[in-house]
Amino acid sequence: MIEKGKPVAAGAALPFRDAVFANNAWYISGLVGVHPVTGELVTDSFEAEVKQVMDNLGAVLAKYQLHYQRLTSVTIYLTSMDDYAVVNDIYAGYFTDAFPARVCIGVKELPRKAHIEIAAIAAN
Repeated sequence: MIEKGKPVAAGAALPFRDAVFANNAWYISGLVGVHPVTGELVTDSFEAEVKQVMDNLGAVLAKYQLHYQRLTSVTIYLTSMDDYAVVNDIYAGYFTDAFPARVCIGVKELPRKAHIEIAAIAAN
């Protein structure tokens, strides 16, 4: 069964779904730190942006009756690898058990001038 998703944040519809179910797994599209009510990127601090992107990931998981512990793989994109330790500190706080497999990639730019984007795969 494939579920049709909607963007987590307010704003114009984008040409992709927030998640697709296939082969007994949820493939979650890349998420940035956009506030779900305002539709604006959280720019208070890098830490606030990381927390917002993790909360957005949690919202997509909850939409499909999942939680962070169901994640099997996470891909993090950063515009500065200098932020790697900050991401690790915040990211770790969203898990209570074993961490999923993960890769972190340094990139030049991200959508909406974000500093972090996260995509993931979750077991059903």
